[in-house]
Amino acid sequence: MKTNLKFKNDFNDNIFKMNINKKIIHHTINQELSSRIKKVEHALNTQRESLNTASESTAGDKHNTSRAMMHLEEDKLNRQLAQLYQLKSLVDRINPSKKNNEIKLGSLIETNHGYIYIAIPFGKIKIAEIELMIVSYASPISNALRGKKEKDQFKFKNQKWIVNKVC
Repeated sequence: MKTNLKFKNDFNDNIFKMNINKKIIHHTINQELSSRIKKVEHALNTQRESLNTASESTAGDKHNTSRAMMHLEEDKLNRQLAQLYQLKSLVDRINPSKKNNEIKLGSLIETNHGYIYIAIPFGKIKIAEIELMIVSYASPISNALRGKKEKDQFKFKNQKWIVNKVC
């Protein structure tokens, strides 16, 4: 996902003037989650309308099978929506203004392997030509990083990792 947000020219040289930049990362995640929530809510409303329309017709076994399939789809969309709201709630609990000296939930980390933001399972995003991996607090890399500080080194998946900066 690429965002259209613009940054100062020195962002690439000093990503760790982080109060503003962590806020932008956090805002980008929130915007994407809100967008996903709206899409699922729209799909759920469309599904409910289809289900109501199908309820008005009676066509025997085909009708019952069709309604059952619609209910399964509605259940799937409800689960997706609940999961998205849960992720949004977790993101909302993170204070992007807080500076972290040791790695924990809400930390932005520069490593010799790239940038990582510990928040929710989200994947890669690109902001101002910098690729970030947004990972869950429970992810294997997050577990390996947790509690580390700047200049700490560790092995992860048979590779040497160096924590260059933490915010």
